[in-house]
Amino acid sequence: MTSQSGTASQTQPATSQSTAKSTMSATSSQAASSISSQSQQTSQSSSAALKPSTPASAATPVTAPKYTAQQTLQTINQLMTANHFMGTLLLTNNGAAGVHILPFGSANLPQHIANTADEAYPLASLEKSVTGAMIQQLIDAGKLTMDTTLAKFYPQVPYARSITIRQLLDHTSGIQMGEPLPSQALTNDQQAIAFTLSHLTSTNQHHWSYSNANFTLLAGIIDQLTGIIDQLTGKSYRDNLQTSIVAPLGLQHTFIYDQVPANAVHPQPYTYSNGVTIARTISTNLLSSELGCGNLYASVGDFYTFINSLVNGHVVTPAGFQELADHLQPVYSGGIYYRPDGTLRIGGADNSLYSLYIGTTDGKVAMVLFANQAKWSTMNTIGLQIEQQLAQTATL
Repeated sequence: MTSQSGTASQTQPATSQSTAKSTMSATSSQAASSISSQSQQTSQSSSAALKPSTPASAATPVTAPKYTAQQTLQTINQLMTANHFMGTLLLTNNGAAGVHILPFGSANLPQHIANTADEAYPLASLEKSVTGAMIQQLIDAGKLTMDTTLAKFYPQVPYARSITIRQLLDHTSGIQMGEPLPSQALTNDQQAIAFTLSHLTSTNQHHWSYSNANFTLLAGIIDQLTGIIDQLTGKSYRDNLQTSIVAPLGLQHTFIYDQVPANAVHPQPYTYSNGVTIARTISTNLLSSELGCGNLYASVGDFYTFINSLVNGHVVTPAGFQELADHLQPVYSGGIYYRPDGTLRIGGADNSLYSLYIGTTDGKVAMVLFANQAKWSTMNTIGLQIEQQLAQTATL
């Protein structure tokens, strides 16, 4: 794994550039002029009449590389700097052997702390892919099936008998919930689940409708089936995470939000507009309510290791991955958007921090971008641009 420091990693981004002004285009720079600026808008919070088809990749297969590895790294570095990104980017087009990590900008401007290669960022909705994998592990072990109903675990939810594990994984359960903010931080799994149960609405309408509640309930099911709920603290999702994901994969920079080491680099959120960087805040009350769906931190390297291991049958069985991914149909399944061209995509946004993964379903080509200064629309556009560049690049 190679760590490379981007040119923006030591200083605040230059103020002479402007960020993208719409979800359809990103600011052009001379370094990125050879890359298409076609955008992709895949907000995970939108609803549709059915499970949505996932956005197609813009990458076009080529017979010979168009760019050298050095050209691509230079172009991407300039692209990130021109769009005032701060964060950490992982790139590969040769699997784990080809990983390059580039930090940009500052984790904390007042304290002059730069972003780093192994810094843990909030995953936001990327955590759903982790929870989905933990559910599939239970299915592989014979403790659960995709057709098991919610009534077995939470019969108090209206229409629980008609809600299956598959529907919870795919946001077709008919459960809806916004992002209510607890008045104080919730201290354990049981409180987070109770908070969700008291705020969700179950409609019995099984079209696709994105809701964090689905994955908090799945986290509660993991707690119940593994049987290691701590009766004193109720903190068991994190224990299951440690034993089933973190330890087996050797992840060194993956933590529940309140377990990030004090001496680690903590990314602070910023927004950039009209030449000015503005500090934002992180709501720990909100994070405390996002059990299983948005309160996990990880480094770009750890998250790539997880996804690469998942798609290659090292987290669940190969047959289990096919089941979790609904046989790679071009829809949202188990926390991941599968695209028609055989790639996958996951995006997350929370507390003005952003996360994006795009890659092939064999893990060979991938980008992981975690940002503490970005615009969501620009991030999606740049994600496509980087994907295109990687598809036309010699082995990194």
